[in-house]
Amino acid sequence: MEQFDSISTVLRGPTVRRPTVTDMDTTALIYKVLCAHNGSFELGELRANISTMEDDLESVLGNQEMFTRAVSKGNKLIVAKTKMRLCRANGCSGCSNLHLCKFYLYGTCPSNQRQGCRLCHELTSEHNIRVLREHYLEELGRKELCTLLLQNDNALLPPVCFTYNKGSGEYGYCPDKGSCRRLHICERYITGTCAAEVDCDRSHDFYEPHPLNTLQQRGVPNELVASMLSTYRNIQAIGHTNDIVCVNQSNSSSKHLQML
Repeated sequence: MEQFDSISTVLRGPTVRRPTVTDMDTTALIYKVLCAHNGSFELGELRANISTMEDDLESVLGNQEMFTRAVSKGNKLIVAKTKMRLCRANGCSGCSNLHLCKFYLYGTCPSNQRQGCRLCHELTSEHNIRVLREHYLEELGRKELCTLLLQNDNALLPPVCFTYNKGSGEYGYCPDKGSCRRLHICERYITGTCAAEVDCDRSHDFYEPHPLNTLQQRGVPNELVASMLSTYRNIQAIGHTNDIVCVNQSNSSSKHLQML
């Protein structure tokens, strides 16, 4: 599995022109390529896989609501983002999120709608088709949507335990210890900045009992555990970008208030 030395995000300003049909086609294609490569892809490789004008590609990639940029080992990466989530409202009659069974998304639902599952198993339902088109995701299949949602919908995966990463011993400073529902994994391992590597006393293995059990409690099947490192690295890149955007927006608001 590829190891990253570090991840840092690079923000671009939002696009100012209205999207064209070409933009929409390019956006859907970019999502398709990114989600076929664990949710992120090296920028140069992405350019080689997308047949469009460079200016058009840069315009689409500049949309911070859909894509973010990260740097790993000097390579520029594009990470897929989306505002779409799995809908969790009971009896929802219409929203901008998918009406879909989480376990169908994972490929592990033991039944289908005919056999007793009360949740939707149809990506092509009228509601889901509308939502997917609204988010330029109509070209994605179940596995690709799973990749995208795992790194964007924070209700699907447990957060990394901050207190586990402090102190020493089996559980660090985590007060919940073995019963903790957060992920006991080395935070620096995820960001690619753990200098200790094999000598680190924090877990670097998602298959160790506590991390694996924590993921399984969220319904994550074993076959998806192998991709968790890239998923959490993408989550970290997306989260870092969102934090910077919030700070920038806050600073802009403060300056505006000062001017008033």
